[in-house]
Amino acid sequence: MRIRLSLVFAGAVCVVALLNLSGAEPVPQTPKKPVTDEYQGVKVEDNYQWLEQDDDPAVKAWSDAQNKRTRQYLDKLPDRTAIEKQLTDWYAKTSPSYSGLVSRPGILFALKFQPPKQQQMLVTLGSAEDLKSEKMVLDPNKLDPSGKTAIDWFAPSRDGKYVAMSISQGGSEDGTLRIYETATGKALKDSIAHVQYPTAGGSAAWNADGTGIYYTRFPRKGERPDADLNFYQQIYFHKLGTADSEDTYSIGKDFPRIAEIKLEASRDGKYILATVANGDGGDFAHYLLGPDGNWKQLTQFSDQIKAARIGRDDTLYLLSRADAPRGKILRAPLDKPDLARATVIVPPSEAVIQFMEPTADAIYLGDLLGGPSQIRRFDLDGKGETIVPIPNISAVTEMESLEDNSLLFRDVSYTEPAAWFHLAGNAPPKKTALVNSSPVSFADIEVSREMATSKDGTKVPLNIIRRKGTKLDGNNPTLLYGYGGYGGSMQ
Repeated sequence: MRIRLSLVFAGAVCVVALLNLSGAEPVPQTPKKPVTDEYQGVKVEDNYQWLEQDDDPAVKAWSDAQNKRTRQYLDKLPDRTAIEKQLTDWYAKTSPSYSGLVSRPGILFALKFQPPKQQQMLVTLGSAEDLKSEKMVLDPNKLDPSGKTAIDWFAPSRDGKYVAMSISQGGSEDGTLRIYETATGKALKDSIAHVQYPTAGGSAAWNADGTGIYYTRFPRKGERPDADLNFYQQIYFHKLGTADSEDTYSIGKDFPRIAEIKLEASRDGKYILATVANGDGGDFAHYLLGPDGNWKQLTQFSDQIKAARIGRDDTLYLLSRADAPRGKILRAPLDKPDLARATVIVPPSEAVIQFMEPTADAIYLGDLLGGPSQIRRFDLDGKGETIVPIPNISAVTEMESLEDNSLLFRDVSYTEPAAWFHLAGNAPPKKTALVNSSPVSFADIEVSREMATSKDGTKVPLNIIRRKGTKLDGNNPTLLYGYGGYGGSMQ
């Protein structure tokens, strides 16, 4: 953390110094308006909390003045025009990229980003190998040519016939849930407001027969004080074709104010899993809605269960950090998901387990090895460990299991753009057609991996990117960047 803060502080001082020498207008004054809040018995005084009110005319005026002064400096830089042109040319040549893949029988849903369009579009594909099969479901850039309307997230029904989308306007991230026919892109009349907001995001999961959907929702006016209308996220159920006023409350009134809920349905839709984050602190609780219509709490925040997934074998898989800082995988039957009786199928190792993706015959783990990624495949009982061959210094960012039990994963490195790979059984992964291309060649660049030693002896991973053939004599200008906050890792 000390390194990260030192680097950021140095950069801030440098920018301020440059601006002060630019001959721009005087620095806009920032009045102090002390406000004292009490957190867990500690009183904290904040002089600038008033700047959080972005709809306050005074805040808008302050922000406009800061932006104007910054532009006066930046626009006068002699190299800016040439750099802008080069970046614009490169950006225009950027290939489409696909993310958020979700598999349904015979169809693959994906978010597609295609510069120069501002927002991602939702498309479907027959497979990751067939780009000609691509069909548009929704292009928010056509809904709003200004580029300020976005798809926050989406959830296809179990058969893929319908897809629910949270759509926000004006860059607000305040999402309204809409339902679309996948084949035609036609919107149904269903509309539910305030299902998504930056304070906690949002999520949805369909029931078994596709007649309704469970979704997150924030309080409506009058349900809670105005200060709480973007907090206290809860889960409701909506029946297709009905007004949202008829939706039924499901669970969540007792969740924390800062709860962040993610929903997942089992492959057959009979179970709904709710992962409840206690804000951004890294603690999670899990709840399961079974065929009997009742929610059961599976884990508490104190249990150190960081993730849960429903397998296709009527099994619940849990990523636990209890007495295992790097993580271990537990397994429990869905009909009796008792944490105390869950069995360890993958014990702790040197790898830090980040996420897991179960199929009908295997469970795949996405590991972190001090920065770069690793994929391991296990039988469902934790036996038969296999390490999947992927580039040495790269990051696996997403996984999605297909209907045939094979796996798609997205990998990116310092010198190769992102690509989706297909992995079937123990065969080596194969690059699919969902591949980014780069307008710039990195053929003359190499990446080496070293370990730096901190003052207390801790080994800190260090990736060095350099031109091939660089003379390593200690005289090369070097840009050092580090980060150490919020449990994040630079991969």
